[in-house]
Amino acid sequence: MNTKFVKVLHKRFEISGDDDYLREMGQEFEPDNVNLLAHLCDNDSRVLDVGANIGMTALALSQICPSGQIAAIEPVPSTFEHLRRNVAEANSPNIEVFNFALGSREGLALMQGHPSNFACSFIADNYKISDNDHFSHEVTVKRLDEAFGELSLDRLDFMKVDVEGFELEVFEGAKDTLSAYRPIVFLEMNHWCLNIYRQLSIPEFRERLMQYFPYVFAIDGLDYLDYVDQRNVHYINYHHVLRFGFMNLVAGFDRQEILFRLSGLGGK
Repeated sequence: MNTKFVKVLHKRFEISGDDDYLREMGQEFEPDNVNLLAHLCDNDSRVLDVGANIGMTALALSQICPSGQIAAIEPVPSTFEHLRRNVAEANSPNIEVFNFALGSREGLALMQGHPSNFACSFIADNYKISDNDHFSHEVTVKRLDEAFGELSLDRLDFMKVDVEGFELEVFEGAKDTLSAYRPIVFLEMNHWCLNIYRQLSIPEFRERLMQYFPYVFAIDGLDYLDYVDQRNVHYINYHHVLRFGFMNLVAGFDRQEILFRLSGLGGK
């Protein structure tokens, strides 16, 4: 078992994980993203971490929301064991972990990935990598609208969704939950995963995302742009596809609240 001491927000943890991910992480976990999460959540937020991987974001959210509750969902069995261990070793009582995937329909799905970096595991309908290079696992898939009652959350204030191009399927299975609780959602936009694994272009992804959320902002460092405003779309798409800029999006239902929270970043 590989371990490494990593600073997450204010604390250092001995983290169990796979080789490449631990090596690439450095001594501190994603300080810019953790800072953004701190602006998007409150002390008592109820949070859903979809694609929790080995638990780094959940450990950050546990400190950001000490009076709140975090439900961390991770489907890959070996990754889930790292998640379970890291949460237990951190003694974070406000995190609960769950071993399934979220999607648009219940059943089983084939997840593929590389054993040296579980963070890049993905679901693809029509894309298969040779078994001698990557692993394949069948995982349980649930719809959030049916599974929400299992998560020990009395409401939903915030979601982090990082599922390697599977984001729209998560939201399709969560329409009633999104409508009922109107959370702020932090998600990855990754044109490689969307194109290769889901056969989706960035323009189609944006159009479909706006069917679930009336307000979407694209984040690049400390700066942010309204992704619904057509005047910004080409700039965001160009920099994302060619330079991997604007990898993160913040979506939700209250434009003024999102803008107020993003203004705390100090960007433009």
